[in-house]
Amino acid sequence: MPRPPRFFISPEQVTAPQIVLSGEDVRHIATVLRMKPGDELVLCDGKGTDYAVKIIAISKTEIRTEIVSQRSHGTAYPRITLGQGLPKSDKMDFIVQKATELGVSHIVPVVTERTIVKIKDEEKRISRWQKIAREAAMQSNRSDIPRVGPMCSFRDFIASPDPGPLTLDLASPVPGPRTLLLLPWEEGTEPIRNVLRANPGVKKIIVLIGPEGGFSPAEAETATGKGFHLVSLGPNILRTETASLAALSMINYEYV
Repeated sequence: MPRPPRFFISPEQVTAPQIVLSGEDVRHIATVLRMKPGDELVLCDGKGTDYAVKIIAISKTEIRTEIVSQRSHGTAYPRITLGQGLPKSDKMDFIVQKATELGVSHIVPVVTERTIVKIKDEEKRISRWQKIAREAAMQSNRSDIPRVGPMCSFRDFIASPDPGPLTLDLASPVPGPRTLLLLPWEEGTEPIRNVLRANPGVKKIIVLIGPEGGFSPAEAETATGKGFHLVSLGPNILRTETASLAALSMINYEYV
């Protein structure tokens, strides 16, 4: 039996025993999927709770559903933040989509010394990337949606790299042992595998990927002073979008 379609809702939409859907999802469910009263959906509140629901009424503006059951997911560790040096063209769209599929919890666009692209309408671009993350989360059967943004400079990111709910003690220049800071670099000599296997109990991982052209030696030195490990992803030079996916895949292999 195929899985019921999944959609994201806000926690405020849950008014047990019913959940009412509105907006773009109504058209997609009624017109594209051609669903009818009696059909089932899975609605995710974006914070780890899934609701199995049955459609009880459909109108042009809303779909009314009834909760059949619910399931809460525990927090999966490690929580991964991807600091992505802004790439050219539409590569960031691809990175956001694939990073979401690979389980990151937060994606931060980072402006570095060698960043070429200039973002004219940051709010609009962040909104687009957040929409891509939402769609990728639905397609990959996630129960949460990674946050995208806000955009920041390299120095601001490494000064305060952790945006998640488990706040680091940033009064210390180097976060505690339960958080691992990684900066893949073409001149890094320590394999990322060695660093991951030496830190089996981490709760958070911050991975910082450079744009086209990578990080400058000065940036790498500054990051090292903030506790980042300069790691190698292998003998070959990788494109920025490949480096992101390679690092995240290696992290998943070791911890998931």
